[in-house]
Amino acid sequence: MSSLRSRWTARRDRGPQARTVVLISVLLGFESVLYSVVAPVLPHYQHELSASKSAIGLLAAAYPAGMLPGSLLGGWVATRTGVRRTTVLGLLLFAVAIAPFGFGSDIAVLDALRFAQGVGCGCIWGGGLAWVIAIAPRERRNELLGSVFASALFGTLIGPLLGTLAVAIGTGVVFACVAGVAVGLTFVTLRHPEPAPASLGNGAPLRVLIRSPRVRLGFWLILLEACAVGALGTLLPLRLSRLGASGVAIGLTFVAGSLLSTVLTPALGRIIDRRGLLLPLMIGLGLSAVLVAVLPLPGSALLLAVLTVLTWGGPLIASAIPAMSLMTDAIERVGAALAFGSMLLNVAWSLGEMVGAPAAATISHATSDAVPLLILAGSMLLMLGLVWRGRVPRAAADGDQPDVGAALVRSSS
Repeated sequence: MSSLRSRWTARRDRGPQARTVVLISVLLGFESVLYSVVAPVLPHYQHELSASKSAIGLLAAAYPAGMLPGSLLGGWVATRTGVRRTTVLGLLLFAVAIAPFGFGSDIAVLDALRFAQGVGCGCIWGGGLAWVIAIAPRERRNELLGSVFASALFGTLIGPLLGTLAVAIGTGVVFACVAGVAVGLTFVTLRHPEPAPASLGNGAPLRVLIRSPRVRLGFWLILLEACAVGALGTLLPLRLSRLGASGVAIGLTFVAGSLLSTVLTPALGRIIDRRGLLLPLMIGLGLSAVLVAVLPLPGSALLLAVLTVLTWGGPLIASAIPAMSLMTDAIERVGAALAFGSMLLNVAWSLGEMVGAPAAATISHATSDAVPLLILAGSMLLMLGLVWRGRVPRAAADGDQPDVGAALVRSSS
């Protein structure tokens, strides 16, 4: 009887934590909707505002450009006022910037509003991700991280549908409603308790953390994954189109890949919790390298679509959770603020996306699609070698294991 009572009490005590994880999952999914909503809207604005291709390209780049200062702002605010207020700040920025976006009639104003939305994104991820890490039980932390990442991936599926609806019935109405949702989520967020200050850490400064081999390895893993996502998201739709795939077929290909990653990401987190991160990380890097290297080979749209789904939905997303686990472990070892981890993740991801897409497009235009894809595959193999030489421990939290990324330090010294 006492055993049953203790299990029931444990479940009841986990209730508020579970509700907070659900909230953060919703918030990150909401942010991803707004990240991906703009794709169907760009042609609309190009037509309505008679904007050039370069102007529309600048509008598309404004959001990830805002993510970089937003990540730094989110980390700074979270270490001083807490993760809940940081998340609320991001939601309010969204509400203020998204409502007028639907009524904008000047491309420069739209650029500024989209940039502000990117700043809000950095605050939401900076506060929300640190919040989840702080309240997650250590034995389930990676599983919960996988769940919130899966919600963010799912949000990227909803965004284009919302953008299509905005074009059909009016951008002003749709984006004003989205702003209302952001305000509603703000009030819901304020009802959730702030984590205990001790669980958030606040000791070592950021400069000490950056010297950690674990943090640097995690940063480079996320940067490489973001570069790959940006490059493949630019090159593969064009390649599928050249092979005869319709716009609908291209869209369905990436939807299928995102759905696959949404299913696999929580499972990956559970595997890391139970088995350690070395094997999943090495398999992910190895398979990604092979699949990316063979992407230029298919001569039919169907075969390329299948490879795209497998690459986009499977191993390509296998680095983020191990990387976050490495950085979180390093942060806890030195007692630094957990918000530094989410800040560094956001900085690495925004830099990777900002570099990956234009670099891949430029290299491909000067040579062929195979060259940037082979460069990416080679980079993944190089990272695989560094991970293997560093011998990532069975579990990132094993304090008695040798430090991760030692080989990375040796190779860079």
